[in-house]
Amino acid sequence: MPKLKINAITLAITALAASPLYAEEMLQGAEQDVEVLSVVGKRVSYANNSTDENMQHLQAPIANVLDLVNNLPGVNVGQGDAFGSDDYTTTISMRGFVIDRADQQLGITIDGIPNGGSAYAGGSKANRYMDTENTRYVEVGQGASDIASASLDALGGTLNFISANPDMQRGARVGISNGSHNARRYFARYDTGEVFGNTTAYFSLSDSYNNRWIGSGSNGYSDRIHFEAKSITELDKARITARLSYDDAHEDNYQPVSLAHFAKTPRWDGLTNAWTGDPDIDQNFAETWSTLRENTLLYVKTEFDLTDSLALEITPYVHLQNGRGDWMPNYQVYTTDAAGNRITKGTGANMQRYRYIDANGLPILDANADTTDATRVASYRHTHYEKQRYGTTANLQWDLQQHQLRMGVWLEQQKRNQTRDWHNIIDPKIYHHFDKTPYWVQFDDDYTNKVAKYYLQDKMTFGDLQLTLGVQQYLVDVSRTDNLNGKGKDSVDSDSSLLPSAGLVYSINDRLELFTGYAKNFKAISDGPLEQKNSDELTALKPETATNLDLGIRYAGDNVNLSASLYNVKFDNRIVQLRYQTTADGTPNYLAEGDGNFDNVGGVTANGFEANIDWRLTQNVSLTSAITLNRAEYSEDVAASKEGADGEPLLVKDYRKGDKIAGIPEKMLSMSLNYNDGSYRAGISAKYVGDYYGAAKHSFTSNGGESWNKDQIAAHTIFNTYFGYEKDLDAASLFKSVDLALVLNNLTDKNYITGGSEGAYLIGAGRTASFTVSLGF
Repeated sequence: MPKLKINAITLAITALAASPLYAEEMLQGAEQDVEVLSVVGKRVSYANNSTDENMQHLQAPIANVLDLVNNLPGVNVGQGDAFGSDDYTTTISMRGFVIDRADQQLGITIDGIPNGGSAYAGGSKANRYMDTENTRYVEVGQGASDIASASLDALGGTLNFISANPDMQRGARVGISNGSHNARRYFARYDTGEVFGNTTAYFSLSDSYNNRWIGSGSNGYSDRIHFEAKSITELDKARITARLSYDDAHEDNYQPVSLAHFAKTPRWDGLTNAWTGDPDIDQNFAETWSTLRENTLLYVKTEFDLTDSLALEITPYVHLQNGRGDWMPNYQVYTTDAAGNRITKGTGANMQRYRYIDANGLPILDANADTTDATRVASYRHTHYEKQRYGTTANLQWDLQQHQLRMGVWLEQQKRNQTRDWHNIIDPKIYHHFDKTPYWVQFDDDYTNKVAKYYLQDKMTFGDLQLTLGVQQYLVDVSRTDNLNGKGKDSVDSDSSLLPSAGLVYSINDRLELFTGYAKNFKAISDGPLEQKNSDELTALKPETATNLDLGIRYAGDNVNLSASLYNVKFDNRIVQLRYQTTADGTPNYLAEGDGNFDNVGGVTANGFEANIDWRLTQNVSLTSAITLNRAEYSEDVAASKEGADGEPLLVKDYRKGDKIAGIPEKMLSMSLNYNDGSYRAGISAKYVGDYYGAAKHSFTSNGGESWNKDQIAAHTIFNTYFGYEKDLDAASLFKSVDLALVLNNLTDKNYITGGSEGAYLIGAGRTASFTVSLGF
């Protein structure tokens, strides 16, 4: 049991009396296409939740699909953009585990297909694959996940985004949204209905745009084109599901800020909205901080009914990505080899920055030279990302009286290229137009990931008792080839040991059950550390592991569904980036190849309590609530090597045992009141996030003292509300149906920190409104 204060326990019990969820087991097999209308929990031995229709109403269609899970227990989603349209500043935390710029410790899957990682550099979160309108629900496994889940990041659980199925009747829908910050969105979907006697399909297209919520004018923007298609074909002994998604996004970023910056200007991230012609100022011009990504994902799943008791599912998939990240350094780089000759590729023997060229176009390298008649220069730095993933999952289920045996494999090969090149800005006085041919290519690296996972599980039923035993193992090889600097090939084998899982579910009666479960989770070493380490250093880097233990209760009543669980997590060999790449004045360190050095920083423990209730007060009114109490801290001191005053190596304490993990809220409470009579709907929600520490790394204070836990992020409560009206029209009308929806987020216009990484925080968006008109044909 965590060391929680009495008032926190009281708060938990109070919330249970008025708070989302849990009910019957998710339907299996042929019934999987039944729509989920409420938040439910599977009858499994680990804590899990799903989103419901009300959670979709609370988010505008233009919003990021990740926002749907923000009110579930244990989960906290931070978005730098008002509509979640900036992947660079998207963070998720759950039970002490995070997805942010530095760490990817939670798995994301799309209909069970792995997303290919969630890192900014080459990853793709769920919003790259799915529109909100085409999202049936999201199932979240807190702490653990289904043993068949395919992810290399699922230390703290998995978020599985389930796409909607095609309608049985032919029809079309169009939606038009307008909102704050020049937001506009067009959405269209066509359902074929049943064709060929056994097939249904849909095709959808959306076009979204909004400016950054900070500033006005040339303050940056997001522009996204998204396409989806899905078909289901029913055969005598099989079902074939095919799905294709394509996403092309341009996102101008937000700058993470210090806590001192936020205290001074809580509505400005330091980026500018007017071109001045001075590169020292324009390096912070919002439209030069950009993320460009193009993602295509295709899978074809075939479910075979081999016999009445034997089922086989095979799903091959392919994922293609290309993209770019842009920044504008206020200088150019002069790179030379060992003989002093300038080179245009590779890091060479020396790199020197310069800001001026003479009348002959030659760099002025002397910092003390007279630059009165010189010409100012600057760079446009591009980091290019390309990825191709090919894989398949295969799962076999055999039902035998008291046993349900499951076994399966996941195979994937991934090839990724990361290249960084520097372009000359043609005339910094005018704009950031740049020469398409780079003057210097800093690095060009190829990465290869080979993944094989296999698992075996037996679920045994003895009357009211269900016992599950399982084991899985990952075999992962990661390699990097430096194409420019002749460093050869670095590689690391990141195989797991055998990872056991076990659980019990006991049904006290038809409505009440107890559950407990144990699972050992694993995260493979990603290709990121290969950017900074050579082969010798990589041998000392260990894969991350986490053991999760749940003990809980679920109740499904006529008007009340609830769940509550206690959990304990032990996280070993945590890999973190030990540097945030900025210069002394706080601007980006453009010359850094990666975002920091990677090292194992010891152990972490987390204990907590989660509870949720879905209470139907009347036929049309429901109240939902979720509470999270979490305590995550370092379980041992972490040392780091640093240089002393004379350059000698020193071993110092970098993280301290007993300190709290940075960026993890300890207390969260969400509540939502919803009304729906079939025509009119309305709802209001509130989410409270208690104060927490933003940083835990050792530092010195201004008076010469030492500090570890610091940057206390203030508590905040954010209110959201929605209003809607829908009506089916008669056959003589031009339209078959009409739906009107108004969504207001951050109703009270609160200033707050929404997330970030250690020492670099994201400003939460102010009040935001959107209005959507949807028509059915």
